Amino acid sequence: MTTPHPMEIELKLALPPQQVAAFLKRMARRRTLQGTGGAPVRQTLLTRYYDTPDFALSAQGVALRVRRVGRRWLQTLKTEGERQGGLSRRVEFEMPVSRGAPDWNRFPSEARARIPEVLRARLVPVFETRFHRTIWLVAGRGGARIEIALDVGEIAVRRDTHSGEHSQPICEIELELKSGQPDALFAQALDWSGTFDCLPLDLSKAERGVRLAHGMDAMPARSGPLALDRSMRVEDGFAAIVQACLAQFQSNLPGVLSALPPSQTGTGAHAGPVPGNEYVHQARVALRRLRAALRLARKVCVLPSELRDGLRALAVALGPARDWDVLCDETLPPIAPHYPDPDGWQRGMAGLQAHRDAASEVMRETLRAARPGAWLLAMQRWLMRHGWRSSPRGGHQAAAGGKVSDTQRRVQRMPLDTWARQVLQTGHRPIVRGARAFGGLTPRQRHALRIAVKRQRYAAEFFQMLFDDRPDGRQREAMYLSALRAAQDSLGQASDAYVASTLLRAGWAVPHTLQSGADRSPSGTPEAEPMVSFALGWLAAKQAGQAGDETAGPVRALLELKSYW
Repeated sequence: MTTPHPMEIELKLALPPQQVAAFLKRMARRRTLQGTGGAPVRQTLLTRYYDTPDFALSAQGVALRVRRVGRRWLQTLKTEGERQGGLSRRVEFEMPVSRGAPDWNRFPSEARARIPEVLRARLVPVFETRFHRTIWLVAGRGGARIEIALDVGEIAVRRDTHSGEHSQPICEIELELKSGQPDALFAQALDWSGTFDCLPLDLSKAERGVRLAHGMDAMPARSGPLALDRSMRVEDGFAAIVQACLAQFQSNLPGVLSALPPSQTGTGAHAGPVPGNEYVHQARVALRRLRAALRLARKVCVLPSELRDGLRALAVALGPARDWDVLCDETLPPIAPHYPDPDGWQRGMAGLQAHRDAASEVMRETLRAARPGAWLLAMQRWLMRHGWRSSPRGGHQAAAGGKVSDTQRRVQRMPLDTWARQVLQTGHRPIVRGARAFGGLTPRQRHALRIAVKRQRYAAEFFQMLFDDRPDGRQREAMYLSALRAAQDSLGQASDAYVASTLLRAGWAVPHTLQSGADRSPSGTPEAEPMVSFALGWLAAKQAGQAGDETAGPVRALLELKSYW
């Protein structure tokens, strides 16, 4: 029995170029399957990708290519499928052709049906890839057969007749499942991720080529609305929410790890955040959203302790660097125009930037040590296995045949919208209580209220598409989210001022702790003391204003809101 459409299942990893030699050495010791001759297959591949001038195919999630392998040409049509944490499932049609251009007569009818004739007539080569491929066929867990391909080369495009060729490097590992279960791909990838610093890679070569052809630079990934609907069960919604958080973190991770020190990217007292710092911010937001989602489902879908520990380590790694970014890019710039000695301010900022650079470098080292690639792969594997069904406390009982209780399983299977109403109502109550008593809250209690508001905002964003069809649901939901954001921002100003004051005092009192002798700057010297003292005084006044109920308006506005769920 054959399936109507050939399905390609592969897991892709980004491999740091400096690890290629070590990876080849590891694979040289790997036993290949019988019948493959024992030696890897080496190929030099030239691939031309075809699309319309306005990229109509890529807009539909379709990639059409013609590839030269030795003296042979192969044409391939791929469609967009599921992609999660490097693992993809896509329909693929591939067959030989006699020349380096698509031959539609060679494609089966179901492939031709995906591309209207009006588009076929407009297809032209839009970019190409040139790379060396090394292939091994190995045995995987559970008797699986896995084709491993190491690709090293480049994507190239000529955008117009006047500009030169634009290129982007390729260095990646593809694990394609030839037979067996997808879990075998994760088992193999996890074996490599820590050793070679691999990261899951969702972007195909075709997508990267389209972006290069469009001149689109990589940008930080922000969260967006989730496609949840009322037909979902709780476990389906939970998996979708976690998946979205992981995707945002994974997309921002390369930018975090490769960003230049902040002082080399043009930031300063009068500049806003640069993309490198925004990668850190968005990666941290993704982890915060994930932790909020796990807290919402803490009694329903429980994460194993080792994955929780990994999440905590990643969040801790990002925190200090982000605090320095906020201090230098957001907190201090509004104060600078009021300082009477601009040159003195710049000298002080130079010292603070040195501390910030050091914190950024520590962050990257700590992040690498936390093995984010391995953690992402392990999270995706847990999602694919529906691990929340196996243990009521998120442990390894699954290996011993453990399962959640019938009561917990019933909640996992209940309608998502019913559970979402309960979650939102539960989160709303402490916010109302805090808003009513706001004038008498201590700083610690106000901080707790800010955390509650932030968690409720994340929950409302997770579920915002579930209640759009209710009368005025979308408008009331927008008003609710807007009020939560305003209250969170207002309450957060006091927290930012407190953190900024702490950093300034630390930078002043211990000026050279994080700096090498060659990089020592005026921070902490008598020259910088007036600037730091001025900023500390300004922040103290700001905190006093917060204590004097400057934030009362946005917080008490929450009392006027009606639940929309």
